[in-house]
Amino acid sequence: MPLIRHIAVLAFAATCIADRASAEVPPVEKANEAASSEIRMLRPDLILQSLASPESPVRREAVIDLGHCYAKNPSLIPGAIQLLRRSANDPAFDVSLAAVEAAGLMGTTESFGAIADVLRAPHTPAEAAKILDAIDSTSLRPFWKSSDPYRVSNFIDNLNQKAQRQHTLADLEAITIPEPTPGVIASGREAFRTARCDACHRVAGYGRATGPDLRGIGMCYSNTELLRHILQPSLNLHDVGRFEKFLLSDGRVITGRVVSTDQSQLRLQTDLSNPESVVTIDAADIEQRQPSKVSPMPVGLLNSLTPTQVAELVVYLRSDGGRLASPAASHEH
Repeated sequence: MPLIRHIAVLAFAATCIADRASAEVPPVEKANEAASSEIRMLRPDLILQSLASPESPVRREAVIDLGHCYAKNPSLIPGAIQLLRRSANDPAFDVSLAAVEAAGLMGTTESFGAIADVLRAPHTPAEAAKILDAIDSTSLRPFWKSSDPYRVSNFIDNLNQKAQRQHTLADLEAITIPEPTPGVIASGREAFRTARCDACHRVAGYGRATGPDLRGIGMCYSNTELLRHILQPSLNLHDVGRFEKFLLSDGRVITGRVVSTDQSQLRLQTDLSNPESVVTIDAADIEQRQPSKVSPMPVGLLNSLTPTQVAELVVYLRSDGGRLASPAASHEH
């Protein structure tokens, strides 16, 4: 390697190490973790070496570092896009998934093209969800959601139909909540519709008001509390929109919301998302009547969304559909 090139590599590696250490390690831990930071695969020569490792965890870490280094200086590692493409076609799924994540770090149309084969390959439902979550970054969205230069929209639709995910509060607490820009609000409204929240709730005049209107919800819940209540809809039930459970003399149990009543009959809506789901029962047949302990809101609604979409949904809800400034994430009640 020419001397000038060698000096440039060492200087950049030192910059990478310093930047990553400052961003990721609290000051009190820097001294203890200095040694481990230095052996991280941040030097181009180590990245190249590790990409050829027989161990898939090593290759996975190397391709992520490839993305970080490319984001710093695209010309530092010759053939970086080709290396990314090779990693995208790695036989180990975790490595190909890391290639998608690295493409997001790079954020160029060339990097997206390098991982397009990942979208076309067959995947299990869990793998499909992980890929969709990885490509749904703000840096990669323009290359498949708008322009689609590599014609992958059909493959992404297939992944969406197949994907199965199970969000947890611990996972979603780690997502970054963006600022309420017009683009984020628009995407949040789309997420509101994708998760079928609009089937029962209304925000800023959008949606159906069969369930509680969500105006002002951002002043009642922090980001974490809002996520917890969506994930666990029966956590803290309120009277508004609450279902009742009826035990009838013939042994049937019907749960729904009373929409009208007279002296002899009650009409119940059994599905807030379906206005036609109304049944009539005779008052004389009711043996027991009590509030339901289960929310009519289904569980798992957020599982149809990527983490990025969940974050945008939070902004959409807490800003009243963009009409208000989204309260600070730390705001608690």
